Amino acid sequence: MQGQYANWLKITCCNSPSTKHGSFYKLQAVGIIGRQTIKSTIYIYLGVLVGFLVRAQLFPEFLSEAQIGVIALIVSYGSIFAEVAMLGFKHAAIRYFPYFRNQSQGHGGFLSLYLLVISAGFIIFLMLYLLVGELLVHSAETALFDQYYYLCIPLTAGILLFTVMDNYNSVLYNASTGVLLREFGLRLLTLLALIPLIYGLIGFDFFTQIYVGTYLIIALLMVLFVVWRGQCHLNFRFKAIEKNMIRAMAGISVFGFMTGLTNVAILQVNNIMINEFYDEAQTGIYITNFFFATLILLPSRGLNKIAPTLISDAFKNDDIPTIERIQVKSTVNQQLIGTLVYIGLLINLSNVYKILPDSYAIGSWVIVLTGLANVVQMTSGVGSAIIGFSGFYRYNTYLSALQLGLLIILNIVLLPTLGITGAALANLVTLVVLNILKFLVVKRKFGIQPYHRNHLWVLLISLFCLLLNMLIPLQKLFVVDILVRSSLITTVFVTLNYLLKTSPQLNDNINKALRLLRIP
Repeated sequence: MQGQYANWLKITCCNSPSTKHGSFYKLQAVGIIGRQTIKSTIYIYLGVLVGFLVRAQLFPEFLSEAQIGVIALIVSYGSIFAEVAMLGFKHAAIRYFPYFRNQSQGHGGFLSLYLLVISAGFIIFLMLYLLVGELLVHSAETALFDQYYYLCIPLTAGILLFTVMDNYNSVLYNASTGVLLREFGLRLLTLLALIPLIYGLIGFDFFTQIYVGTYLIIALLMVLFVVWRGQCHLNFRFKAIEKNMIRAMAGISVFGFMTGLTNVAILQVNNIMINEFYDEAQTGIYITNFFFATLILLPSRGLNKIAPTLISDAFKNDDIPTIERIQVKSTVNQQLIGTLVYIGLLINLSNVYKILPDSYAIGSWVIVLTGLANVVQMTSGVGSAIIGFSGFYRYNTYLSALQLGLLIILNIVLLPTLGITGAALANLVTLVVLNILKFLVVKRKFGIQPYHRNHLWVLLISLFCLLLNMLIPLQKLFVVDILVRSSLITTVFVTLNYLLKTSPQLNDNINKALRLLRIP
């Protein structure tokens, strides 16, 4: 083990692929991704149905823009604080778990080690929060948010515990349960919490406390699921850990901490900066419009949960061909799905503001620009995971820091003149720059170039569908207009991609459906 691990430190993998282990990943890695992604996608879209009701209809109707902004800010700060408390160990956990994987030995006490690290991290977070927390959250004129900043502490605890158990469950090849709880369970609990608010049984103060409590509930459910699977091994005999491994895990945790913190900050910085430049109401309008654009990213969440574990295992076995297959398939399939959802948003943009109150219409460009940014992100595939679990993981830290810095600078320049549209434009520009750089790193370091003419065909078909949409007459009832417009454009989009064979997976699924329907 010592010699094997030392070799891994030199060439980024512990051993050359054994016949048994290597064949498993070559033959089954894509199958695991497929099964977990399908389950996750089903759960995600169940969550979309509930989330749409909550975010697009009930929140705007029963909460003010400022109250929606307060909730968004609590989540933004809680997410950043949880990343601080994680100490970067979740990155080391995914990368090094293959060296602990042994069911009969309780995976070498890996879960105990994980819990010890994040417990220390949470204590560090509490100390920092007590010292500088109030300065941070009181830095802007946020009179309403000042009343609720204390909720960041239990929210941080909930996010932290859920992330740890979900991450552990994912490295055991079950990513879909965490998706079910986070995407569907959390939204369902929020819906249930809204019912007494709607009927005047509770006020906004108590609702925010219940809302934060939902994060603790899904964390406890995740713990119970791991226990039910028989994977809650709590022992402190860390026999699998060597001195070289400790140094390597500490090193990747440091860079993982910086990368994770910047990545979370990137996701939340727009909310915080809009609040700094304007107020909670503008933050609420931004986050509500932002919700529609995030629909584009939903299909990628299942893939992004399971792919890192398999990529990490593939690197351990020096199986670059499997990594390349995952990346090639992920780019075209995610571009296909993401572009279709984006087209659906664009052609129904006017209908969106027949659902939302009039005050939210000023955020229309947030949907357009953020949606395009998310299509770019989808088309990039799993490049971040490839870099992050290779010997070049430091590049992710450097690139994330560059992205965060660029995003902050662009927000400072654009927010005063363009308002919340400026925040969306800043997000688009930084994502384009980041993904170009990540593509260049993956191509140069691993020789993986996943893009080909099929990606161009998808783009041309998308432009054709947008032009075709202009010929569809407007229906009087907006619900009918959504159904007619979406059905026609989806049929054309899918048919053209099928005929041009842009995605083998799309063609295989359609052919299977046709055979079931006995259509030759």
